[in-house]
Amino acid sequence: MDVFRLREQVISDYAAYVRSFLRIADPGIKGYVEEKLAEGRLWPDPLVQLNPSFESGGTIDGPVDPSRSPS
Repeated sequence: MDVFRLREQVISDYAAYVRSFLRIADPGIKGYVEEKLAEGRLWPDPLVQLNPSFESGGTIDGPVDPSRSPS
């Protein structure tokens, strides 16, 4: 799964939803609102963090070893 593509799809869908109920008659105000929406004013940039205290728990190989069948 490409999380960045997923985010873009969610943002696109949400932007379409927001725009679906905006009915602004004044061209100046409408332009301003569209500009702010295009800047992403309603949704923040993606947050990507690294956790330096993360401790690896090993691999998945042990728990899924087919030779270790449940009793």
